[in-house]
Amino acid sequence: MKMSNASAPKTDLADLQFPDWSGMDDSAPRVTADAAFALCEQYPKWFPEATRQYLQRRPEKCEVEFVL
Repeated sequence: MKMSNASAPKTDLADLQFPDWSGMDDSAPRVTADAAFALCEQYPKWFPEATRQYLQRRPEKCEVEFVL
């Protein structure tokens, strides 16, 4: 890339065309809490190497007392 001090050319916003998103779902389907907990238990079995690597590099447990 080369350095430039020039401003970008002005864009005519009237020429922009956007797709019709009226039929789009704005979020993916959610899993239940029970299914999420079951997945948390399954991931270490499915990905043992990743689990081992995570356990080796995770930070130490914080032992500071929490007081309100």
